Amino acid sequence: MNGTTIDGHNVSEDDRGFALSVSDVLPGDMLSDRLSRITELSDICKHLRFVCVRNDSMSLDLFKDAASATAETGLGLILESGDPLALYGVVSSLPDRRPLLCITDVEKTQETAVLSSVTGCPMAVGGRGTEDLMENVEAAEGCGAAGIVLCPGYTSMKGCLETNTDLHRLASEHSFPQSMHPVMSRTWSGEYALAVASVSVMTHGSLIVLDDLDPDGCEVLDSLMNHY
Repeated sequence: MNGTTIDGHNVSEDDRGFALSVSDVLPGDMLSDRLSRITELSDICKHLRFVCVRNDSMSLDLFKDAASATAETGLGLILESGDPLALYGVVSSLPDRRPLLCITDVEKTQETAVLSSVTGCPMAVGGRGTEDLMENVEAAEGCGAAGIVLCPGYTSMKGCLETNTDLHRLASEHSFPQSMHPVMSRTWSGEYALAVASVSVMTHGSLIVLDDLDPDGCEVLDSLMNHY
């Protein structure tokens, strides 16, 4: 993603990263303040390498504005929306950027994979379980996706542990080539989100996307990525 890379299951500290999120419903001043805070944290936490822009408004114009402001931080860009057309609209408005496309509606995986193929942007592929995830990855690969990150749909530490471990086993055994992609964990805010993120890091997760995390939590996650 714009020269910032993450790697697969046998990851080193240089292959990992995490993101904090901004919402496109934030007014201009609040968005600027939020981006400034994230940028300052990234100077302290070297693994805070990305910003995720959420299309909460479902407005293309607001999504474009938020993504454009985020692109100016110089951090890696992740776009999250339930609408492939909104993703395409933002990518088209930022021709010098190569963001990670995250579709929140798994039913639109193939549409997003076509978009990935056309734009050359990598995409996150979701699934409700390991089998569903592998099927969706196969479909995305069949549509020519330019790059794939696995995004399992777990909602707990237990789910994270079991799913990441299962994916690593499949990748290590070369049982499913679809399992060989990096694993992304999408989580929320606060202490429980940090706990899920920590489990993911310790079970070969490469990219963690959080809604928010306080400075102490960012430093904990950054330190963990330095040692696993």
